[in-house]
Amino acid sequence: MPVSVSEVLARMRLFDGLNADELAVAEKLVFVNRAAAGDTVCREGDRSDFLCFVVRGRLDILKAQNASGAAVIAHLNPGDSLGEMALVDHQPRSATVRAAEDTTLVVLTRKGFEQLRRREPRAAAVLMENIARLLCENLRQTSSRLAQFMPPLG
Repeated sequence: MPVSVSEVLARMRLFDGLNADELAVAEKLVFVNRAAAGDTVCREGDRSDFLCFVVRGRLDILKAQNASGAAVIAHLNPGDSLGEMALVDHQPRSATVRAAEDTTLVVLTRKGFEQLRRREPRAAAVLMENIARLLCENLRQTSSRLAQFMPPLG
């Protein structure tokens, strides 16, 4: 039996706390996209205005190291999201995202988010709180990993 987009959204951490009516509105503001293994979803430095949720497959997050290449710094699996910062700060992408395998994504553009804010202000506020929570979690993890490479004081 096929799963509806609102059922997929209900399983995503960023949509925690939305009720069925709010999820139904959000469902109308997103679209499904597919990326084949090896496809680039977005490039570091590109202007961008969308947030994606991995439904199926896996994505690699790559960060440019120098002129010779990039390092895989993270993997995204079903339930994970990307692009939260672009939705919040309107800055260029901080990393490149490439499909490690055939991947299905649910995409929310900034325009879709603005429509959600107008139609369901509480849902938009909850989504932003969840984004803030996720960004804090990611920053804590990054800080912990970075500390492993820093020389001890004194």
